[in-house]
Amino acid sequence: MKWQPACSILNNMNKALSPIVMPALFVGHGLAINAALNNDFTESLRSLRTRLPSPDAIAVISAHWSTPEVRVTSSPFPKQIFDSIEFQEELYAISYAPPGKPDLADTICSLLLTAGINAKSDSTRGIDYGAWGILVHLFPEAQIPVVEISLSYHIDTKKIVNVGKALAQLRNERILLIGSGALVQNLYKISKNIKAKPYPWALEADRKIAAIIQAGDASALSEFALRNLERSPAMPTPEHILPAIAILAMKEKDDRISFFHESFQNASISMRSFIIEHG
Repeated sequence: MKWQPACSILNNMNKALSPIVMPALFVGHGLAINAALNNDFTESLRSLRTRLPSPDAIAVISAHWSTPEVRVTSSPFPKQIFDSIEFQEELYAISYAPPGKPDLADTICSLLLTAGINAKSDSTRGIDYGAWGILVHLFPEAQIPVVEISLSYHIDTKKIVNVGKALAQLRNERILLIGSGALVQNLYKISKNIKAKPYPWALEADRKIAAIIQAGDASALSEFALRNLERSPAMPTPEHILPAIAILAMKEKDDRISFFHESFQNASISMRSFIIEHG
């Protein structure tokens, strides 16, 4: 047996016993076909996995689930939903069936209700590609329990900040919180070419949003979205940026923010993704 100094053993024990503050992620997921592709974006997800602490469960705020009030999947075995009109045949060959976590769904609903946000569990809803389309690259084994959180029709760019703040404490419970959407997306102006050159207005909006995120200001991102929704081609609808605002609102004072992927697809979709890490 290799000898170790007592101080080294104690340091290792202290490290093992130290509480872990889980990161929080926002992933610009792009079109559904990314679930089946090997490209720079999907490689960034696979690489990110190597630097993440192992979570006890995952909670995904998906841009692809909108409901009257916030809902949280509570099935112990949530089904995989193929929910996009642009699904290609190869996507139906992907099976991603993680377990659910009903007790986490109850906890999330309780936290939101305490914060004055209407929420309830949903035992029939499954996991859409806003969640499984990225998790298939991040956690391909599908062994970690997953719950999905919807966006409420009644929660605007300002109220979504409160959702993020209410859920932030779950980072201390080994829960990996992920927002899945897009910082810039316009499907009305999409190119069929995934490698098409991005529009100048898309690049400009992405640059401005990146600066706000780097500053860690969820309220400023909320205000930017409010000013630009339906007025800018970069943001014709709100649902894809709302998960990013919620995740940014989870930042604590000692956290740091970095972009683990930056690119565009199909000319009008920003794939920019960021991670909030403690310390």
